[in-house]
Amino acid sequence: MINPNVRASIVSGLLHPLDYVNPANVKQQPELWELPDTSILFKRYLDSGKMINVYDWFESFAVVLESQKRHRKGSKSSGNNSKTTTPRKGKGKQRQVDDAMDEDEEGENEEDEEKWKMEVQARFMRSLHELDYLGFIKHTGRKADHVLRTVFDIVD
Repeated sequence: MINPNVRASIVSGLLHPLDYVNPANVKQQPELWELPDTSILFKRYLDSGKMINVYDWFESFAVVLESQKRHRKGSKSSGNNSKTTTPRKGKGKQRQVDDAMDEDEEGENEEDEEKWKMEVQARFMRSLHELDYLGFIKHTGRKADHVLRTVFDIVD
């Protein structure tokens, strides 16, 4: 069992990890997608009820990581000039080569998408196990796809 004072410091560290890293920007709250994975999952934990459906929790986590991916991709490509495509006019062999290259790119995109899904699932599982290790969730015997919350907000 974790000491309540230690648990409170862990919770505040999960909620505001940037306070410890950069105390000068304490007033500025980061976006949800900017937080570490465990903090994202903990924020979703605080928004849930007594029982949490793990699949729904995963889906909400995945949505945040998708926005994180979009923001990071947008910041990387903002400095690059993107090349515009023109409609194809060619016939014959060149057109076949172009079509084959497009099919290869689609195959690579599908592989990248599959790798991304596996990464999101691994990051979710790691964060879930961290919260389990800290004692924030408890597995239920009634429903295999649900966990119970063990920490609740105190109403003054």
